[in-house]
Amino acid sequence: MEAELDEIIAGLLCTDTKRIHDCTAALREAFENPEVLPVLCQMLVSTRETQVRQFAVVLMNKRLAKLRHWQMVPPEHQAGIKACMLQALIREKEKSVKNAIALLIGTLVRHEADKKDSWLAELLSFIFERCNMDDPKESELGSSIFASLTDSAPDQLISQMSEICQLFSSVLIAAQSNGDMATLTIANMMQGMCSLMPFIVGHTEAEQTVSKVVPLMLAALQAFVQKGVLTEFTTAFEIMDSVAEYVPKLLNNYIKMLVDFCLATLSNKQIDDQIRVVVVTFVGRIVRVKKKAIVKQKLLDLILVTVFEMMCSELGNDDEDDYFSSTSNTPVSTATQTLDVMALQLSPQKLIPPLLQILEPALQSPDPLRRRAAFMAMAVISEGCSEAIKKKYLELMLNIMKSGIIDQDPAVRNSAFFALGQFSEFMQPEIAKFAPQILPVLFEFLHQLVVELKMGQPEPTHMDRMFYALEVFCENLEEEIVPHLPVLMDRLFECMDQQNSIHIRQLALSTISSVAAASKSNLVPYFSQIVEILKIYLVKECDESLNELRIQAIDTLASITRTVGKENFIHFAQDTMNYCMNMLELGPDDPDLRRAIYALIGGLSVVVTNDMNTFFPKVIERMIQTVVSTEDALVKLREDSPTGGLLTEIDLGSTDDEDDDDDDIGEYQVENDYVYEKEEAILTLKEFAVNSSNAFFPYLTVVFEEVYKTIDHCQDVIRKAAIEALCAFVICLHKMNDGDGVKRACSILIPKFIYLVKNDEEQAVVRQILDELGELFNTVKTLALPTPDLAESVVACIKDVLINNTACQFNEPCGVGDEEEADESEYDEALIESGGNLVAMIGHALQPETYSLYFGRLYNFFLTKLAKAKTNDDPDQRSFIYGVLAECFQSLGLCVVTYFDSLCPVLLEGTTDSYAKARQNSYFGLGELVYHAEEMSFDSFGVILQALSDAIAQEQNAPAMDNICGAVSRLIITNHNMVPLGHVLPVFMSSLPLREDIEENDVVLKAFRVLYMNTRESILPYIEQMLGIILHVLLKQEFRDNDTNANAVSFMKEIRIEYPQQFNSVANSSPEVFTFVQTL
Repeated sequence: MEAELDEIIAGLLCTDTKRIHDCTAALREAFENPEVLPVLCQMLVSTRETQVRQFAVVLMNKRLAKLRHWQMVPPEHQAGIKACMLQALIREKEKSVKNAIALLIGTLVRHEADKKDSWLAELLSFIFERCNMDDPKESELGSSIFASLTDSAPDQLISQMSEICQLFSSVLIAAQSNGDMATLTIANMMQGMCSLMPFIVGHTEAEQTVSKVVPLMLAALQAFVQKGVLTEFTTAFEIMDSVAEYVPKLLNNYIKMLVDFCLATLSNKQIDDQIRVVVVTFVGRIVRVKKKAIVKQKLLDLILVTVFEMMCSELGNDDEDDYFSSTSNTPVSTATQTLDVMALQLSPQKLIPPLLQILEPALQSPDPLRRRAAFMAMAVISEGCSEAIKKKYLELMLNIMKSGIIDQDPAVRNSAFFALGQFSEFMQPEIAKFAPQILPVLFEFLHQLVVELKMGQPEPTHMDRMFYALEVFCENLEEEIVPHLPVLMDRLFECMDQQNSIHIRQLALSTISSVAAASKSNLVPYFSQIVEILKIYLVKECDESLNELRIQAIDTLASITRTVGKENFIHFAQDTMNYCMNMLELGPDDPDLRRAIYALIGGLSVVVTNDMNTFFPKVIERMIQTVVSTEDALVKLREDSPTGGLLTEIDLGSTDDEDDDDDDIGEYQVENDYVYEKEEAILTLKEFAVNSSNAFFPYLTVVFEEVYKTIDHCQDVIRKAAIEALCAFVICLHKMNDGDGVKRACSILIPKFIYLVKNDEEQAVVRQILDELGELFNTVKTLALPTPDLAESVVACIKDVLINNTACQFNEPCGVGDEEEADESEYDEALIESGGNLVAMIGHALQPETYSLYFGRLYNFFLTKLAKAKTNDDPDQRSFIYGVLAECFQSLGLCVVTYFDSLCPVLLEGTTDSYAKARQNSYFGLGELVYHAEEMSFDSFGVILQALSDAIAQEQNAPAMDNICGAVSRLIITNHNMVPLGHVLPVFMSSLPLREDIEENDVVLKAFRVLYMNTRESILPYIEQMLGIILHVLLKQEFRDNDTNANAVSFMKEIRIEYPQQFNSVANSSPEVFTFVQTL
């Protein structure tokens, strides 16, 4: 039989596909013979070639990976295999064979765990004995087996956890005594302990043992740093990542020691760059899980100084773009990414002041590396600290950037443009008011670029970042872009000259896409010229060099279809759809191209709505193929794979449903183009549900099922897209009056969403769920929560978010007095705000009586948080709480009377808040409280009216003033007899029309109706003024919906009949008003 197996293994190791296939079949047949496994054991301990002996073990492991196959082995053979493996492990010299044996032993340990024989005890005894030997060869052997065993069967060693941790401690202590901690034995032991960290939680004795040796672990890591062998250091250092992830409390007593080690390593430029990269990445992680301790122990300033110094390093010969890449792993780029993580995790009040002390001298430095790093620092903190910067530093920082983009050093200019782009993305809408100062500077750069290129000069290094800044700034300007369109489009059309490089034209097209998103129908004057340019690139076949430009042209057209207006694009729709269908069927197999085509089809659904039905059969089928495709996750083989991945192709017995633990597979490597294709397919299906609901309805069930399967995808962009789409599908069912379908879908979706809120580690995913659930509740109402259990689960989930009890919220206490919420990052607060907003939105899905019960459980949380916000002088938090409470009153309806006495004083106090937004929300809340409490509020009318009177006399903020008017309107509607109209109306009418918060126009109109119908004499002196206000709102199209608009027109016609003279006076007040009145 040995000869037969030799022949089979030789065949499997060859490159002939047919022979491999034949030998796989022969091997499967051979395994039917019970003698095969003992023969493979003999081959292992023979003198055959290393590769053959290694492969013999790998084949055994592949066969025995399933418990069923091990149970089929006769007991005497089982004992022989176990004994053989132990002996072979002791004697084997070749590392590759030893690793394969260790993996097989791990498999056998899993299968034998429940047996009471002595084999596992002998194995552990062998490992313990060897690890403690003075002979380095023996201790390396024992520790290597330990590392392999914990890697392959960590869960089977839980019962020995305390003894194993004691072993780890003794090995570290012995190494320290011997004066050499940078040994392979220590590296192996730390690697093995890394695998056990997920299982140590709750084993008190083991936790205490590991906690006590943290200083020794750091001493060992310091020794590995000095030794400078990267592989040994990274192997050993993984234990720190594992402790920080699974048992961060073990580090509580050593935060300063740990940070000191990291900073000393980062500060020493003689140390291998890749070691410093590993350590600076870990700094970001430790800040994430121990931020309160770091702030409390005053370590933050030192961390910032060290990370910034690392950002100031030379880039070497790397491409400048590596500096901006999230995938680059140079010291500069990883230090920059760590600062980004810190900005997302720390309170801006803690981060910005010390950082500014570092940036101010750096910006003035003659060293361009320091100036470049300063602009990069400003760029990467923009997301995590956006609210704080908008309030206090925006104008200052923008002025600094304006100087940076004209710096003499190209790398500094590059970073300054990048910072401007980041600010343009995250500082909306406040940054838009600086457009008159910023856009002319960018336009001048564009003009200089075109002139220089015509003169034959090379493309400047800052070109990409300059276009990025311009594109992002324009994209978010909305109406503010209109005055700048003539110059901007002229510059962009110049860049589209065929003489310019493909790359410049691609950048210009991308910017046109952003301009279209902002300007909408204002782009029409340039539409025909844009279309003529796009036609050049919207072809079926093109040179490979033009493919990126073709994809960008498709993206630009997709943006235009969504924004330019249906009437302006409809005559291009058929040709565009034909092009899309042609490219999907016959175009190149390119995921990025398909992504762009999907986006364009989604844009077309905005234009042609339900006429998409003729294209849906083929389009949706293709998109579902993308959704279910696994091409976005390619298997990445382990570097230490015993077979180089060959066995992923060989099936030795797939006759049951047990999972294979494939030792060849290390992880799944994400392919970005396929990820973005999948994301766009999901989002386009969502657009169909929104824009073409009638045509899409027949496909909803199958699409829902396939998209639902992606909700656990490893990439957060896919999870977020799936969440967004699934909620849109439910709303589509509701729009189509399929109430049973809505209930079924919600009974599937909502439990899954609750699970993800509690367990997903990405805050952005959790926020997406909370926000989408709010929209779902608001739209489908009580159908969203068909059972009481579901509502109970959602409320419990919301409470978990509010008290920081979810996986994505790190609530790691570090001592007494560290409960202050001022230490929360803006991202942490944003998540809690999403949870708070859902408290209000869930009311739309519940009956008032039921909602009142849940509100009673939660509203004290907000009152407690409000008290803290007052103590900490946190205006945003105060504003948020007043706003959430106000939004709850509509859903409470008359049940709000239960809480009237508690909440009325809170909102009255809010009307004197120093922060305008807080006052605005308090005015709104008071009006809503009165409106829904009805008679219960009558006793408080006097004090409320007095508060509003005091406020209206001194309020300077336009939205706040608008909400005072809204509150007065609600009081008039609730009980006009209790409002002293002679005093109130003059001030009320003089404060109208509303200036910014136009949603309050609806309630102002209702108040006018009440006054006109019930107290005609009081309103008569203001008839013309009232008509003028209503006409103003109609003319500006500022009513919320068509029904309110129709009510306003009807009301005006009534007034015209009864008071024609006053009506004609107002109608003739200006040519614009006169013309408009004729259209009514």
